[in-house]
Amino acid sequence: MYAVKLMKICLIPTVLAVCIIAASAKTMKDAKKTPARTEINPMHTWNPGDLYSHLKAWKKDLDILSTEIGRFKQCDGKLGTNPTKLATCLDDYYGMQKRYGRLSTYAALLNDQDTSDNTGQDLRGRIDKIGTSLSAATAFVRPQILAIPANKLSNFLKNKRLQTYRMAIDKIIRMKDHVQSMEIERLIAKSGDLANIPHSVYQALISLNIPYKTATLSNGQKVVINPAMFTRYRAYPDRTDRTNVFEAFFSTLKQYQETAASLLAGAVYRDRLYADARAYQSDLQAALFQDAVPTSIYTNMIDQVRKGLPLLWRYMEIRKRLMNLSKLGYQDLYAPIIPTIDMEFDWQNAKTILLASVEPMGDVYQNIIRTAFEKRWIDVYPTRAKRPGAYCTDSTFGAHPYVLINYNDDYDSLSTATHELGHAAHSYLSSQEQAFHNAAYSIFVAEVASTTNEHLLRLHLNSQETDPRKRLYLLGQYLERWRQTVFRQCQFAEFELGIHEMAQQGETLTAEKLNQTYLGLLHTYYGVKQGIMEVDPSYAVEWIYIPHFYYNFYVFQYTTSFIASSAIAKKIYAGDKSARDAYLDMLKAGGSEYPVELLRKGGADMTSSQPYDLAFESLEAALDEAESLIKQIGR
Repeated sequence: MYAVKLMKICLIPTVLAVCIIAASAKTMKDAKKTPARTEINPMHTWNPGDLYSHLKAWKKDLDILSTEIGRFKQCDGKLGTNPTKLATCLDDYYGMQKRYGRLSTYAALLNDQDTSDNTGQDLRGRIDKIGTSLSAATAFVRPQILAIPANKLSNFLKNKRLQTYRMAIDKIIRMKDHVQSMEIERLIAKSGDLANIPHSVYQALISLNIPYKTATLSNGQKVVINPAMFTRYRAYPDRTDRTNVFEAFFSTLKQYQETAASLLAGAVYRDRLYADARAYQSDLQAALFQDAVPTSIYTNMIDQVRKGLPLLWRYMEIRKRLMNLSKLGYQDLYAPIIPTIDMEFDWQNAKTILLASVEPMGDVYQNIIRTAFEKRWIDVYPTRAKRPGAYCTDSTFGAHPYVLINYNDDYDSLSTATHELGHAAHSYLSSQEQAFHNAAYSIFVAEVASTTNEHLLRLHLNSQETDPRKRLYLLGQYLERWRQTVFRQCQFAEFELGIHEMAQQGETLTAEKLNQTYLGLLHTYYGVKQGIMEVDPSYAVEWIYIPHFYYNFYVFQYTTSFIASSAIAKKIYAGDKSARDAYLDMLKAGGSEYPVELLRKGGADMTSSQPYDLAFESLEAALDEAESLIKQIGR
C-alpha cells in the first residue's frame, strides 16, 4: 500500500567511471588523514536533533509506535464496515507509517554518520524489528480493501474523510485484476526467498568466487582486475594498459559465462512466472503496472534514442580525434581525452555556485537550498567510519529531508551535492503541499528532480567559465553523462527487453544467445558498421558485469529521467516562467497523481518525442561547442 522509503539514493549507474574527460586532482584524498567527526565544524554536519531532541524522545516514540501496532488489530476485518471506520483505520495506518519513517531515519542518521558507533547500530536493529512487526500487523489492509465490492467502495469514497485517500485506494484497486486467490498469493509470497536466489548467487559469484586474472601495467604494477579494479583501470591513459585490463577482465568473465547465463536466465524466468501468475500480458507490463507506466513509454524510449545515435557517433569522433587514434576501440571509452584540469570547488564556494545555479527556479526553490545550508540539513565531509556515497532521505515528513554527501572539493562532489539537493527540494515541497499518504513519489519522477539540478548547474558553470580548456572539461563531463546515462542505459534496457521477450517465446537463454544479443547491440549503438568504432567480440560477455539486469526493468529510468530533466531544464534556464511554474507544481504534487501524468504536467510528455527532441537539441549544441573549443585550443 505504502512502503516507507528511507532514502533517495543518487541514481547514477554503479558502472559509471569516476574519471570522465579528465580526472580531477582533488577526487581522491588518500594522502590526507580522514578527520574524526569531532574535528569537523558542526555547521558542516547534519543535525538529527531536528527529529528527536535526545535519545529518550526517540525511545518514547518507539514505545508509542509499538502500542499503535498492537492496537491496529482492531481494524482487522472491519475495513468494509462503513466509510467512517475505513477512514479511521487508514488514519491510524498512515500515522504509524509516518512515525516509523521518522524513527528509522533518526536511527539511520546516527548509524551512517559513524558506522562504528554502537548507539546507531542498536537503534537501527531495534527499528528494523519494529518494521517487521509493522508489516505483519498491517498485511490485511490491501486484501481487505480489495474485498470491498466496487459499488460499495465507490459510495464510501463520497465520504469527505475518505476523499483524501482516493489516490491511495486507487493504487490498490487498479491491481485487482492481477491479484489471485489467497492460496496463490500465499504461494507467491512464500516464493520470495527462492526468487532472490539468482541475484544472491550472482553477487557471490561476481564478488567473491571468481578468481580474477592479474594484469601487468606498463609501469610494472601488477593489478588483480576484479570489478572494482576494472572500473578504475579501464580509464588508464596508456592504451596498451587499457587493452590488457579489458582482456584480463573479459577473458575471466567468459570462463564463467555458462554459470552467469544460468543465473540471469533464472531471474528472467522468475519474472515470466510472476507475470503469468498475475495475468499480465508481458514481463514488461508486470514491472511497470504498479506505477501506471504504459509499456509504450519503454519502447518509445528505445525508438527515440536509436534516432539519436548519430549524435553519439559524433561524440565518438571527437573522442577519437582528441585521443589521436586512427580507430576508436571499445577499450577507449573511459580514458581521459584532454590533459588533467584541476577545477577546485571548496564548500564555501560551492554553496555560492549552487545557489546561483538554481536562481532560474525562483525565490521559493532557492530559499529551500539556502535553508539546507544554513539549518544543517547536510552532512558534508568524509569522516572516520562515515557511510560512503550520497543520498537524501525522504521519510521525515513534518520535519525536513537530510542529505549525506562526502565532499572532496571537486566537480564530481559539486555535481553530487546539487543532485541530492534536488531530491531534498522535491521532498520538502511535496511534504509541504501534500498529506503524508500523497507525498511519496516514484523513482520515475524522483530522478528528474535531481538531474534537473545537475543540468542547471552545468548551464550556469558553462556561462561563467571563460577558460576554453575548462569549458571543454565541463562539456566533456556532460557528453560522457549522455553516453553513459542515456545511450548506454538504453542499450541495457533494450538488451533486457530482448532477453525477456526471448524467454516469453519459449527460447532457452544460453550464454551464446546472450552474447550474440549483447554484441549485436554494441555494434548498433556504437556504429560498428558505420566505421565509428571497433568492438572486439570478446567484449560480448559484458552483460555478466551489469548487476542491474537482475532488477526487473529498472535501468530504463536512468534514460527517461535524464531526457525529461534535460528538456525541462533547458526551458527553465531560458527564462520560461510557465515551464518553471509547471515543474514546481509537479514537485509539489508528490505522489498525488501517477508519474507519467505528473511528468506531462511538469513539462515532459514521455509518451511523445518532444522531450527527446529538446534534449537532443541540447546535446547537438554541446557537440557544436565542443568541436569549436577543440579548434580554439588547437587540438
